[in-house]
Amino acid sequence: MEHLSLEVAATPLRLIAAKSEKSRSELGRFLAKQVWTPQDRQCILSTLAQLLLDKDYTVLVGRQLRPILLDLLERNAEAIKAGGQVNHDLHERLCVSMSKLISNHPDVLP
Repeated sequence: MEHLSLEVAATPLRLIAAKSEKSRSELGRFLAKQVWTPQDRQCILSTLAQLLLDKDYTVLVGRQLRPILLDLLERNAEAIKAGGQVNHDLHERLCVSMSKLISNHPDVLP
């Protein structure tokens, strides 16, 4: 997902930033740029992956970013196992997010 395109992502990112006070400043910083570096893209994807785990924004992120939804879920799955130990809080939040997404995004199940 390194090729996150400014043209493809700007509109959904603006909508998410407008509705999410939690990520407004973080995403707004990138939306102000004309060109995203690879590090910028990784930061955006990490921010969105974290926001996906917020029960208040799961459906919004899933709906707006359907093309990269599996990538965001995979990032969270990797974060759960980071450091060789399972982060049970993140695991629970990922399960809740997946349960909210599964009805409209059946590809989440596998």
